[in-house]
Amino acid sequence: MKKIVIIGGGISGLAAAFYLKRRARGSIDITLIESAPRFGGKIISELERGFVIEGGPDSFLAKKSATLELCTALGLDGHLLPSNSAGRTTYVWSGGVLRPMPEGMMLMAPTMVLPFLRSSLISWPGKLRMGMEMLIPPRGGNRGHDRGHHRTQSEDESLASFVRRRLGAEALEKIAAPLMAGIHAADPETLSIRSTFPMFPEMESKYGGLLRGLMMQRRAKDRINGKQTAQEKRVPMFVTLRGGLQELVDAMVARLQPGNMLLNHHVLALARNRDRYEILLNDGMRIRADEVVFATPAYATADLVREIDPELASKLRAIRYVSTATVSLGFRHCDIKRPLDGFGFVVPRGEQRRIMACSWSSVKFNHRAPADCALLRVFVGGAGAEDLAELDEAALVDLARQELRATMGITGKPLLTRAYRWSKANPQYEVGHQARVAEIDRMVASHPGLHLAGAGYHGAGIPDCIQSGAAVAQAIAQKYSTYMDPSYDRNLSSSLCAR
Repeated sequence: MKKIVIIGGGISGLAAAFYLKRRARGSIDITLIESAPRFGGKIISELERGFVIEGGPDSFLAKKSATLELCTALGLDGHLLPSNSAGRTTYVWSGGVLRPMPEGMMLMAPTMVLPFLRSSLISWPGKLRMGMEMLIPPRGGNRGHDRGHHRTQSEDESLASFVRRRLGAEALEKIAAPLMAGIHAADPETLSIRSTFPMFPEMESKYGGLLRGLMMQRRAKDRINGKQTAQEKRVPMFVTLRGGLQELVDAMVARLQPGNMLLNHHVLALARNRDRYEILLNDGMRIRADEVVFATPAYATADLVREIDPELASKLRAIRYVSTATVSLGFRHCDIKRPLDGFGFVVPRGEQRRIMACSWSSVKFNHRAPADCALLRVFVGGAGAEDLAELDEAALVDLARQELRATMGITGKPLLTRAYRWSKANPQYEVGHQARVAEIDRMVASHPGLHLAGAGYHGAGIPDCIQSGAAVAQAIAQKYSTYMDPSYDRNLSSSLCAR
């Protein structure tokens, strides 16, 4: 009987356990250890008085197939809920007003000329500077499929440096920085462009610039769209589950063996004992394992591996994490004076407000609030503002109400409030992240039976985390192929295990 221990019961650890259990013939024993009183990590949903409240992520990217494939495996296809993308926009708080992001923006770069020129968000000097992007040579002044591509692959750059260099300071301050802060809770001056949005440096390398690359891609997309069916064209960008993403966690937990799922258990130490690992828990239990999967934050993993590899522990601690919080508030529609005609708004750091963004959750997805109500979600903290995320729940709710009063004119008392604090839960993919993780992967490979999964390494979104857990399950399954069901290999999508 081969013993596998998974430390960390968030989405990555659950995915590793789920896919291993599906493949095992019964000769593999899996134990999942979680220090918290619940599984799921940052995925937590609450249903109250007709509101569906998400404490952490509220959706996932549909184009990354790992989550959709897992939902299919769990029988959740009928629960999938696409975002209401038609005609929706994102606003930016700028100069004391909510200004719409120009139509056709691809994160930081415009793909449509007239909406961009008509926008009040960017000044005319800023628009002129962005338009000059086509005249700016690629980094290093050398365009080409070979040498340019090699350069972008081997050298990293901060998002701020990249945007400032190609599109100018105003594009960074009013568009790229607040959007990226909302996604990664990060400082654009240290955020790695290659680890977060590699398509942009690759576009620069291949086409010589972003605007030229976007035009070329748009033409190619138009040709493809001409051949697509109406159904294919309606694929949404974001998808969630009707009852909240907690459904995904609950469905996985229900498929695993309760006797081997330990909540409220802390791993105190890990030691190598001949060809196996010995794990000491806070209740005195000792578990001997052939394989150990760390699906914990990098700093927590560092504390446990320092006895067997101090250098690996040091590399893991170099991955920085920041604290964030979300505050959800339910209001009657009559208490919100401005129309909710978008998905919400982001706030540039230079605007001196105390929130990063506000998502209009009940506009983004159906079935999030009663018919006469709206659900809003405010984001607090992140790089440079972690102290705000550490406030207690009452203070966070008060902060959110003050900010919504200033930005949206909402003075009414909310019907419902919920605050969730996520201390040191958001990994920062800083410049050099890819090289750092490659070195970590190399060092882990020198310890047979050790594996890493989770948001800190190859992607922080839900599909990335699921994929990391599935990849570990695949690696272990190949190692112990005689204990696994070979028929499962034919049904497992290769996309789950591809990096």
